[in-house]
Amino acid sequence: MSNEKRMLNKPIFIINPFEGGSYKSQFSLIIYKRLISRLWFSNADVMADFLSCGSPENLPFTVTKCEGYGEMKKAFCLIRDMFNKNEENCIQERGNLRGREFCYVGKIDDPLSEMVAAANEARYKKDLNEYFQFCQDSAGFFPVSWIEHFFAGTLDIFQIKRRKSNGKEIIGTSASRKHKNIEWLPFIYECIRDKKVLHISYHEKFQVPTVVIFHPHFLKEFNGRWHIFGIIEKTNEENGKINLCEGYNIPLDRIDEKPKILKEGICFKETNIIKYPEYFDDIVGVTKTQGMKLYTITLRIHDKYMFGLITTKPIHCSQETIMEYDNLLGYGEVTMTLRPNNEFYGRVLQMGRDLEITSPQEVRDEITKRISDMGMRYGKKSNKAPA
Repeated sequence: MSNEKRMLNKPIFIINPFEGGSYKSQFSLIIYKRLISRLWFSNADVMADFLSCGSPENLPFTVTKCEGYGEMKKAFCLIRDMFNKNEENCIQERGNLRGREFCYVGKIDDPLSEMVAAANEARYKKDLNEYFQFCQDSAGFFPVSWIEHFFAGTLDIFQIKRRKSNGKEIIGTSASRKHKNIEWLPFIYECIRDKKVLHISYHEKFQVPTVVIFHPHFLKEFNGRWHIFGIIEKTNEENGKINLCEGYNIPLDRIDEKPKILKEGICFKETNIIKYPEYFDDIVGVTKTQGMKLYTITLRIHDKYMFGLITTKPIHCSQETIMEYDNLLGYGEVTMTLRPNNEFYGRVLQMGRDLEITSPQEVRDEITKRISDMGMRYGKKSNKAPA
């Protein structure tokens, strides 16, 4: 067989420039989208899209000095050649070398659509495989009830259970512990997703049972306990009018029985005031009531090890170090801006004698009172029950 015939019989492999996650594939997709928009664009526009900086004016450097410029040029040459194979001279150019712009003027609106679709499908499959792998590796991160509900009847649940029984999980958390009513989490999640109004019977503050109509909006876990936030309907005993209370918090473990869905007569009410999860940005934990003051609080840490713990695991997201630990002075300081609640004071007390609130005085007085009350209680002799 002649060399010519061998060449004719040799299969032709067409490289899909959009597949994968390389710089070249990312630039190829950006350039392609720019071209089929039929608007004029420059290399700087492509680089701005790649760096997500809005416009060429926001580029950190000139386009030729930006990371990936070489790959961008290769990608453009490749895409231009593929366009020209479909239709010659379908990309117009204008301007000088530095500010050159390009525009697609071909007859076919989406000439490489099949390649883009194939690349997207491959990317989705890869993402899905990674998601499945994550679910199997991190089953211990989620409550068992979630796993058994959402993966029921799938091959994935068998893989998860097998890995769990063989001790092959590689991610875990205390949130996987069994808590009262945690098996209702998937049901409540679906009620939030599907905008269902609930009839809930629960013990408010572990006291008398309360029955309410509840519009659930958000689930939040804190310190191993799950909370449902939403709008509660309360009837005014004096005039009989229904008042709506937003941001109401019902701990899952205080609910007496599985909530019931109200199917008729009441429309689901969306929240118009609260944006979750930003609602919790100015507190520690989940307790937030009207009238809570916002303070900038300074904490002094009198132990180097404790200073390290607090700075690596902040008490609040606003926490900043204002003074590194000084061995001569014997302390360091951090500051944070929040509305102090029981969770905040509990976290401070948890740190023991090495943590001191220095300001503001109002917050310092509150922690002093709590410590004093504890001291009085522990100062008394314990009344032990007879053995």
